[in-house]
Amino acid sequence: MRYSITIFIFLLIFSGATSASPVVNIKTSYYSVSGSTANELRKSLNANSPVRQSGKRYDAYTAWMVHWHFNWNKRQGQCYITHASSTVDVRFTMPRWTNRNQANGKLKSKWDKYYTALTAHENGHKRFGINAAREIERRIQKMPPSATCTLLEQKANALGKKVLEKYIYREKAYDKTTRHGMANGASFP
Repeated sequence: MRYSITIFIFLLIFSGATSASPVVNIKTSYYSVSGSTANELRKSLNANSPVRQSGKRYDAYTAWMVHWHFNWNKRQGQCYITHASSTVDVRFTMPRWTNRNQANGKLKSKWDKYYTALTAHENGHKRFGINAAREIERRIQKMPPSATCTLLEQKANALGKKVLEKYIYREKAYDKTTRHGMANGASFP
C-alpha cells in the first residue's frame, strides 16, 4: 500500500511537468537540377537555386516561424496563465536531381553524401525553431501572475519575442560555424 501511495504522490507532483510539445508543420519545396557530371550538377544548382541571401546563392534554405498562444484566467485580482501552446511552420527549399537515373554510380554516391549532409544541416535549422517554440511555451506557462490581463499579455508576448531573438542569433552562429553546412559535407562537388 505504501508503494502505491508513493507512486500517486510522484505522479501528482510531476503531472504538470510535461515538456512543451509544439505542433510542427513542415512543407518542402523543390527546385529541379540536372546533369550527368559533377560540374554539370554544380552549374545547374547555381543556375536554378531560388535561394539568395546577402547577394549570395545557396543550395538550400530553411525558414521557420513560431506562433504562440496562451490562455489566462483572473482570480483574486490577479491574472495568470492557464495554458500555453505553440506552432512551428517550417519550410524547406531543396534541390531535386531530375535525371539521376542517367548518371553513373560514382556520381550518385557523391550526390547522396552531399544531399545527406545538406539535409542534416537544414534539419539543424528546423531544430532552432522547434527549440524556440518549446522554450516559449515553457516560459510563458511559468510566468507569475500580473495585476491585469493586458499587462500579462504584454509580458508574455515580450518574452516570446525575446526568446525568438535568442534563437535567431544562435541560428546565425550555427551557419557561421558550419559555413552554411560546408564544414559538415554539404558542399558539391
